[in-house]
Amino acid sequence: MRSQTLGRALDALQVLADGRPRSSHELAEALSIPRSNAYRILRTFEDYAFVTRTTDGRYTIGLGLAAFADAGLREGEVRIEEVLTELANETSSTAILCIPQRDDVVVLSSVRPAAYSASVAIRRGTRLPAADGAPGMAILSLGPAEPYEADEITLARSRGVVHTKGSPFAGFESVAAPVRIRDGQLASVAIVFPHATRPLADSVEALRRAVQRLGRTFDVWTD
Repeated sequence: MRSQTLGRALDALQVLADGRPRSSHELAEALSIPRSNAYRILRTFEDYAFVTRTTDGRYTIGLGLAAFADAGLREGEVRIEEVLTELANETSSTAILCIPQRDDVVVLSSVRPAAYSASVAIRRGTRLPAADGAPGMAILSLGPAEPYEADEITLARSRGVVHTKGSPFAGFESVAAPVRIRDGQLASVAIVFPHATRPLADSVEALRRAVQRLGRTFDVWTD
């Protein structure tokens, strides 16, 4: 049975994960709960540094969650950040790691290339529709086939990679691969770059190396 209190608290974190600070009133409206309940949730999270207050008194995600994310994403001695940094610099693209949350995927880590100013900045905690764009479709390709799923998801089960143009970021292409990380958790690794600036075959090879470092896939890789 789902704990309603815990569920509301986690819903609050998901709302704040978009990076926009909110007051207790704004959070209460977003969750459709009394303001007093929202305030108690926020104060509890503040005690654990899961949220922090801005100078104007609103609340945003705190550094306390980063320690949990880092601990949960360890795969041996390989850190997510190191793999994404290498991928971003090799491909001159923004490299991201996403995890599923309900009907969305959430960017858990994002790295821009060091020497390419045209790359897109993607905030950690950004929520993207799972069924729209390569990062989410790659994760969906690890699940059972659905009657009306996008062709890209179906193809990903044999190709091991999803390629989309204009989604989820207008003006950019995305190439993503599914990966199972620690304890079988589902995730995707993706690179995002301006239209027509990367050969697809090179992108796939770079993703394959990144995925091999992070975990294992169950797909056949092809160009």
